[in-house]
This record gives sequence, structure tokens and C-alpha cells, in this order.
Amino acid sequence: MMNINELINQNELHMAQLLRARLNELGFPPNVLRILKGQGITTLKTLCDHTRQELLSIRFLGATNVDAIERLLKTFDLSLKQPT
Repeated sequence: MMNINELINQNELHMAQLLRARLNELGFPPNVLRILKGQGITTLKTLCDHTRQELLSIRFLGATNVDAIERLLKTFDLSLKQPT
């Protein structure tokens, strides 16, 4: 049986691996991938480092796509950066 520290370490490792995942491996629509890639956003980590407002300001991305991005992130138990 794992102790709490082993469980936490395992969870942290899983999250680190998940954040390194490339967006093109995760079911994002090709048009959204192209737009995000043009902004240098290619991994879950770089995506999660942006706020909703920052994504909305990207030309051609739009609210519908940002909503879809947020729904997909939620399936991984992730979210966009919260505004400060």
C-alpha cells in the first residue's frame, strides 16, 4: 500500500507528464492547433499559462473555440490561468 508521500509524488509526476503533452496529440481541431501554434502555444503547459482573455485576443480564435479549449482542459482536470 502506498503512503501519502508516494501518492503525492506519483500524482505530481503524472501532472508534469500531462503538461508536457503536445496539443496535436490531444484531439484539438486542426484550425485551433494552427492558430495556437502560430502563437507559440504547442503544449498543455503553454496553453494553461494563458488566461481566457489572452486567448480571446488571438485573431481568429474566437469565443466558441476558447470555450471548447476550456472544456477539453477540464477533462484533464486543468484550466486556463486565472487573471490577476
